[in-house]
Amino acid sequence: MNTRIGLIAIVLTACSGAGPAPKGWTAIPGSSDAWSYGSGAASQEYTYSRKRFAGALQDLASAVAIDSLLSNPGAKLRSSNPFAPCPGAAGVATFSLLGGMTLEEGFAVHDALAVRTDYTLPAGAQADPNVTAAMQNVLC
Repeated sequence: MNTRIGLIAIVLTACSGAGPAPKGWTAIPGSSDAWSYGSGAASQEYTYSRKRFAGALQDLASAVAIDSLLSNPGAKLRSSNPFAPCPGAAGVATFSLLGGMTLEEGFAVHDALAVRTDYTLPAGAQADPNVTAAMQNVLC
């Protein structure tokens, strides 16, 4: 019996997804859903959120664009595309922000929840593969 319980625990551990944090990033003090990497001009931030949502992916895509443009004065929408690891199930909108930063906002709808990730990085910087993996973990 103990062997069976041990095997079940191993299987459940192996099947559970990683958390929403990018590997190697530091939690932002006072927040359970925000992380940072680097410092100064090379600083990057990543956040994750989930909240009730009654619409479809296309509805969320519109909400993401509107929310991001309203909350970031001067921002410009550069693109909105399917998220490559799970096209049709998630998207990513890219914005140019004032001050030389880029915002990549990932979004998906799962079980009547809007799942959103915000990744802010210096304009022209390459996306951190650990962020892409974290986004895939929560969006797909």
